[in-house]
This record gives sequence, C-alpha cells and structure tokens, in this order.
Amino acid sequence: MAAFLPSFRTIARLATSLSLAAAPRVFAQAPAQPQPVPGAGQFGTIRGVAYDSLHNQALVNALVRVSGLPRETMTDSIGEYHIDSLAPGRYKLLLMHPLLDTIGISLVSDTIDVIAGRRQIIDLGVPGSERLVHLLCPAARLALGPAAVVGFIRDADSDAPATGAKVSLLWYEGDPLGFKKTPRVRESTVAADGRYKICGVPAAMTGKLQVFRDGLSSGEVPVETKEDGTLLALRSMSIASHETVQISTAPVDSTPRLPGDSAPPPQRARVTNTAKAAVRVVKGRARVTGRVLNNVGEPVAGARVDLQGTTSATLTRPNGEFTLDSLPSGTQTLEVRKLGLQLTEVPVELSANNPAAVTVKMDKFVATLETMRVEATREKGLQDVGFSMRKRTGMGHYLEGDQIPRTNMFSDALRVVPGIRVQPSGDGTGSQVITSSRDATGMGCVSFYVDGTPWQQQFPGDIDNFVRSDEVAAIEVYNGAQTPAQFQTAGQSSCTTIVVWTKWRVNKKR
Repeated sequence: MAAFLPSFRTIARLATSLSLAAAPRVFAQAPAQPQPVPGAGQFGTIRGVAYDSLHNQALVNALVRVSGLPRETMTDSIGEYHIDSLAPGRYKLLLMHPLLDTIGISLVSDTIDVIAGRRQIIDLGVPGSERLVHLLCPAARLALGPAAVVGFIRDADSDAPATGAKVSLLWYEGDPLGFKKTPRVRESTVAADGRYKICGVPAAMTGKLQVFRDGLSSGEVPVETKEDGTLLALRSMSIASHETVQISTAPVDSTPRLPGDSAPPPQRARVTNTAKAAVRVVKGRARVTGRVLNNVGEPVAGARVDLQGTTSATLTRPNGEFTLDSLPSGTQTLEVRKLGLQLTEVPVELSANNPAAVTVKMDKFVATLETMRVEATREKGLQDVGFSMRKRTGMGHYLEGDQIPRTNMFSDALRVVPGIRVQPSGDGTGSQVITSSRDATGMGCVSFYVDGTPWQQQFPGDIDNFVRSDEVAAIEVYNGAQTPAQFQTAGQSSCTTIVVWTKWRVNKKR
C-alpha cells in the first residue's frame, strides 16, 4: 500500500497544474494509465493518495466522495483511499477535510473515465503555501508582504459564523540592528461564511491574533509565518456573543482567601469594595478544568492560573488540578505562574455548552543576563505598555531596571517605596503583606494590577508566591487620586494602586 504514496516530484507536478475556479475551487489529478483488474468484471476501481503539500505530509481522515453518487470513503493513516465497484462512466472526485475548510477552497479532480475491469490511480494534492497565498490574496496586498493568515471565526456557543467580527494581527518589525521595534497591524472583517484572510504579511513574522465583536475580545494567540516556505498560517478562533456574557459592575469582595476557602474565615480581616468596580469584569457560563505539570511530568501544586484579561484566578491542588468557572466563551488564554518555573501561556477554547480540559506543562525558570541591547529594547517595550508616558507625568512612584532588587520576593522591591508597608502575614507561610500607610480609611487598602490585569488575592501576600522580583521589568505606585483612569476602582479613591509589568509581558509587547 505504501507504494502508492506520491513522490515529491509528483506532488510538485500536481501543485503546478492547479487552477482556480470561482468557489475558490482547486482541482488536481496525477496522470496515470488505467490498469487491468483481474476478475473485476463489469466494474472499475479508483484508488490513490491524498497529500497535503502545505505541511509535506499525507492528508489523513479526509473524505473522498464520487460526485453525483452516494459513494465515499476516508483516507487512512498514510493518506490512501480505495473506491471499487464503480459502473463504467465519467466521474469527478471531491476531497473534503477541515484543513480545506479553514483555507476556504474545494478540491475537485479532473473528469475520470472509469472503464470496466480497470483500476486507475488518482492522487489528490493540496497545494503548497506559496500557491495558496497567490490563489487567496490579490496582487496589490501581496506587494506588502508574501505571506498570509487565514481561518474561520465562529460563535463560541452556537458554532455559527461570527459574521462582522474583526480579526486583528499585531507584530513588531525591527531595524537591521534590532534596536528599534515598530508595531504593525493588519485587520480583517469576518465574512458571511465565517472566514477571514489577512494578506500582505512578512515572510518571517511572529505575532498575536485577536478577535473583537460587540465590545468583547478573545484572548491573544500566537501565530507565525516562516522563511522556510510556510507562507500561509492557519488559525481558527471563536468569540462569545454579547448575549452570553455579563459585564459585572457589582460590589467586589476582595477579602484574601487561602487555597480551598469557600468563604473568608472570620479571623481574617475583611477587605470589601462596597462600591462598583470601574474596571469591567466579563463573566460567562463557560468552564475549564485542567492539570499543571512540570518539565518532568510531575504535578505542580499551588500554581496560580489566571484567565488573561479577567479577574478569574485559582490555585492548583496538590495533584496539580484546577477548575475555573463563570468564564466568557471563545478563544481565551490561560496564564500560569509558579516561582521557579517559567510563566506559561496556553490558548483554550471555551464554550458554555462543553467544559474545556487542558494540560499545562511548565519549564524551569531561567534568568537571563541584562545586556545593552536588552536594555534598549526593554525601553521600547515599556513605551508600548504606557509606562514611559505615565512616568513623564510625575504623578506616582516608578521603579525599573537596577532599581528593582533581584531576589525571589517581589515585596522586597516595595520596601523602599514611600507610603508602603511590607510586614509578615503572620500565617506561618513566610508571606509578606503589602499595605498602604496613606489610606485615609485606616484599612491600608492596596489594589494590584499585573501586566494590566486586576490581581485578585487568593490569600494574604500571595503575589510573593507567583511573581519574582527578578522577573519584574517595572513597577508603578499611585496614591489615591493620582491613579490613572485605567487602574482606578470606583469607591477606592483613597487606596494605593500598584501596577506591575513583568519582563514576559514587556518582551511580548516588543
């Protein structure tokens, strides 16, 4: 059976013989002479291989159907298919596969003359990336870049096309020396069939893709094109509809909780925001469960799992398992933190109809040495997150670079900040509690933001357990009315706000 796999020369011949019809529809056929089939009688046979030239591999589990007849079969583990007992006549083969659906093309063979007692070998080939990009993108757009990103965007709960949603691709281009990074953005509106295409992308690009609809957004997911010929990047995503999510402005109970607490214990001081939160908190009906493992496959207990861009967070149990509820549907991103391990980002598909399950593997944390080039590019990253602009206003206290001590304890960086108290939590864990000495209410109220997202404490001083000071690129500290609008919480005007930017986020922006 393996003898029917086409050679690379055959596939190259297939790819160069493709043409485009209005669908767009691509057709291909490997030339082959009919061969006798002993004992076949009044019927003919078609067999061959479906090959994916985009990824240089067999197209497995593809549906091969005879046009106009109720005859179909699936390709096997090496891409082979076999259709026998065909009456003599003229037929075409249709090839169906999720890959083709994502690209938005139909693969149809040339007309095949089936002869009684004969076997014909018809190989079907998905074109290579360069050919597909030229089929999908107008020449004017390709003048901006030879690559493209295409895919399908659906409603996370109904699976209907997310017609009218906007897909945004962000990447950074550097100068020849790599010191200056310039952000580039390409956008596309999702068509009625749910597909989008972003053309004019560089041949070698690493960026982030995000979907926006009705004031909601998906998580950021990585996407890349490569100079080795992979000029077409495929990425399908989903997004919630505004009917399936709730924008919460209800009072927020920010009382610190220890892992496993279902309610704040009476002996712990209650810190409750009795006013409405200024920051939108998006809630939904989706759920994700999972397990966090280290680089050798052992469970990681006490890791913090956040849903990017929301206040949803939890800690892993001793067996590494975790659960997050009441999440917005769609393509979202989990951020997993644990001291001694590298911060890990994992895309996940969430739906109110089907709980998601993921396994997260974390690598060991490796500190990198600062160099002049790192310093220069870090400055650009801090500009991108708005740190540099806010620092110029002078309305706060700012730490960056060598001003941040390189220790495991994040709280060590705040001991020299005016108006901030760092004290032992008293719970025997060694955690330090960070409070404000300038809070007019006497509660020592402090609000945290990490990489632009509100940080909900799981237990007193928990930020020391998940953010190392040597991972931090910059810190902003604001007292009361000094706090910029994007970091304000209504009813907490006297609270101190601490904004933390990690190297991971700053590098990601770059």
